[in-house]
Amino acid sequence: MFSVFIIGTGKLAKNLANAFINNGIELKGVYSKTLSHAKEFSTLFNIPCVDDLAEVPSDCDVYILAVSDQAIEEVSNQIEVNGIVVHCSGMESISVLNKHKQSGVFWPIQTFSNNYYADFSNSPICIESNDSNDLRILEFLSDKIGAKTIFVSEIQRQQLHLSAVLVNNFSNHLFVLAQKFLEENDLPFEILKPLIHETVSKLEILSPSLAQTGPALRNDLGTLQKHQELLAHHPSLLSIYKLLSESILQNKS
Repeated sequence: MFSVFIIGTGKLAKNLANAFINNGIELKGVYSKTLSHAKEFSTLFNIPCVDDLAEVPSDCDVYILAVSDQAIEEVSNQIEVNGIVVHCSGMESISVLNKHKQSGVFWPIQTFSNNYYADFSNSPICIESNDSNDLRILEFLSDKIGAKTIFVSEIQRQQLHLSAVLVNNFSNHLFVLAQKFLEENDLPFEILKPLIHETVSKLEILSPSLAQTGPALRNDLGTLQKHQELLAHHPSLLSIYKLLSESILQNKS
């Protein structure tokens, strides 16, 4: 049976472990430098755990380094294994895994949260390797969990990561700011949820440029001015509002 060992116990590691187990991939174990985290992960997925990299088994097909970007190279250099060692970073070079004859990148373009398992069905996973055989194995692993495999170069992966930050992290931060503004004015954020869902749903049919609406697109100076007055006591949010409104004006199709 195809086997995977996971190094790391964070949100990404848990989501991948859940997807692997539910799709017939054998999980040989998990490593965390914090024993309590390793044990919690072990109990959750009923797999062995270790807190010493020297105890990582050497005979797995793939080793997933689901750790912070800053820790990838250090962890990679400390394990002695025979399978394919991959990291899950959108930005780090594959070269940080140069210690290993078999290496690659396995980066899901998805957002992960605690206590919530993402659906990998048709979700894109970017894979990269300098070896065609290793690439086929990573493609198999991606296909096995129902993901949409995308073959990318390092620079393409980094460009995708930047774009993902724009559409996910930045947009969610705007939700956070809107929620705070509404709560300060005794209004519930839930009122905006149908609008948020519709905004995203339209992108299944329309391009983002065609879906764009609002006072900045219409050059409605009166509304723009009134909005800015409402933000007079929120200088940070006012700056963001002005910057984005100007960007919409400049990017009108």
